[in-house]
Amino acid sequence: MKSLRKILISSVVLITVGILGIVAILFTGNLYTGLSSFGTGRGYTFNPEDINNMCRGFLKDQEIVDIDFEKVEDLAGKYLERNNLSNLEIVEIMEFSQNFYIEIKEKDTGIGAMELLVDKSSGAIFPEYGPNMMWNLKYGMHSKISLSQGKIDMPIGESEAIELAERYLAKINLNEYAGDEAEKFYGYYTIHTLTDGDVIAGMLSVNGYTGQVWYHSWHGVFIDMVEINNKD
Repeated sequence: MKSLRKILISSVVLITVGILGIVAILFTGNLYTGLSSFGTGRGYTFNPEDINNMCRGFLKDQEIVDIDFEKVEDLAGKYLERNNLSNLEIVEIMEFSQNFYIEIKEKDTGIGAMELLVDKSSGAIFPEYGPNMMWNLKYGMHSKISLSQGKIDMPIGESEAIELAERYLAKINLNEYAGDEAEKFYGYYTIHTLTDGDVIAGMLSVNGYTGQVWYHSWHGVFIDMVEINNKD
């Protein structure tokens, strides 16, 4: 329990600092240079609505919005359309007690593009905290890859990422173990964590360059999931 408490506290601190930093960048950018989006790299840039919704999701109230998988898929589809991301598609939606998680991939490469969240207390959709923003080299805050590039070679492969995840979970003693698949994104992998009987408990990400592990502590309890069958 002490390990879990440390993870939760550390995650809250990192997310809080990150959001405050983002808000500061967005505010000063709009104040002095008239920027309508932000991001320090060459790839996708977030917009003010993303940050507004992220803050709403982080500083959630007690009211729970009536929302289901169909509504979440619709929100995600409109998000991609609104941001001119026609090459991306929804492949998986997971429901947790705190939010819905959405996995987005590139249609042409099959590589993971981004991870989104829909907050249950507000119905707001926004980029997921953590690795999706900080480690994503194409669609994250500090992207180093242009949107036209469709491949990435990381020194850490899928099998090694799973091994690193296993070691991390054994060390923090959450009674969880890593799934046997690692979803590849531009700069990292995301892996389901499981409990006895191969029941999904949550997820974590492994940096494809450093091997650092980041546990997704903001989801809450896993409820259900659906895979999206795209016909395009």
